[in-house]
Amino acid sequence: MQVAGLELGSTLSRAKDKHPETECSTIRPTPQGVGVIIRDHEGSTVAAMSKRMPLSLGPLEAEAKALDEAIMFARDIGVQDIIFESDSRIVYHALADPTNAPISISSIVSGTRFRLPEFWTFETSHVRRQAKKSAHALAAYASDIDSLVVWVEGCPPFIESLVI
Repeated sequence: MQVAGLELGSTLSRAKDKHPETECSTIRPTPQGVGVIIRDHEGSTVAAMSKRMPLSLGPLEAEAKALDEAIMFARDIGVQDIIFESDSRIVYHALADPTNAPISISSIVSGTRFRLPEFWTFETSHVRRQAKKSAHALAAYASDIDSLVVWVEGCPPFIESLVI
């Protein structure tokens, strides 16, 4: 397979529960998800994934986990040459130099770096969040599923208008 670009996104949301009898609010985690879209060298969608995450993570940890999930997904479908796009400068820099990774993502980054030799080539690219609308839509979709949904050789219908 030619070089593929992976967009990844994660969702983080919390819902407030109001307790009128105590007049206080607590924050409870709501489902989080990871969205990955794989495109070929011409920009056509090769595969996409929405995965619900079993744990509630902070924004930085969610983005690091999204990158890790994207790497495993790319490996599983047989992509060998890859360019990952992330909108987190911290995760982007942590992957390049794990010695400066924040402690909250250091173990995720270590696991991710361990898997990189499985690819022939690997690059990362920092992009603006607006450039990854389709991946974030896939991540949001994950909150409505039980575990995992994968689309191969096609684009999920609900993101077709976002895929440019």
